[in-house]
Amino acid sequence: MVFGERKITFRGVTHSLGGDAVSVGEPAPDFRLWYFNKGDGGGPIDRDDLLEHGRPLLLSVITSVDTPVGKIQARKFEKLLRPIHEDVTAVLVSSDLPFTLNRFKETERLKHLMGLSDYFDQSFGRAFGVVIEEPLILARAVFVIDAAGVVQYEEVVPEITNEPDYASAMAALKSLLPQKPAGQKRRAARKRASAAPKRAAAARKRPSARAKKATAARRRR
Repeated sequence: MVFGERKITFRGVTHSLGGDAVSVGEPAPDFRLWYFNKGDGGGPIDRDDLLEHGRPLLLSVITSVDTPVGKIQARKFEKLLRPIHEDVTAVLVSSDLPFTLNRFKETERLKHLMGLSDYFDQSFGRAFGVVIEEPLILARAVFVIDAAGVVQYEEVVPEITNEPDYASAMAALKSLLPQKPAGQKRRAARKRASAAPKRAAAARKRPSARAKKATAARRRR
């Protein structure tokens, strides 16, 4: 754990961070985040809930989904997680209200990132030392925690308008995955290769936007 005053900048203006920073090799502190799902309402989720399946955990931390860089960070991790999403737990943490995060996930069609909110009492931000004291919002950060609950990677982005180091975060996450046997890797590669022609054929069968417009125009005549 790192003590002492820590700061980040927002467009060059300095802001202090609250809480105690975590360090690689330390147990991840407990925290509470909030979710909202249509149909079943919402509620709190803590560290142990996210680790209960015995998978590595990626925490992608942003200020808000309604900021340009926040959107970019969510979209990039969503794409990077696609090949390994079944083997990890990945969370988009923000200061937004829970239903705002849910709306963003639906609009962006995010399938591999959970959306969890730190709006209620900044429990997560203070536990990980990434809450901006004024005006009580999250800084930009990425954490990777192994299945045993130990921090294996951390990055707090010094300038909040900059993006995080995606490559280093994903390398740390992938290093925690069990190695698949060579035969299994070859079968997966063959499966992807055999599916490619089918996807291409299906794409050719789908009418183009121009063809659809032409058909609609003929029907109106």
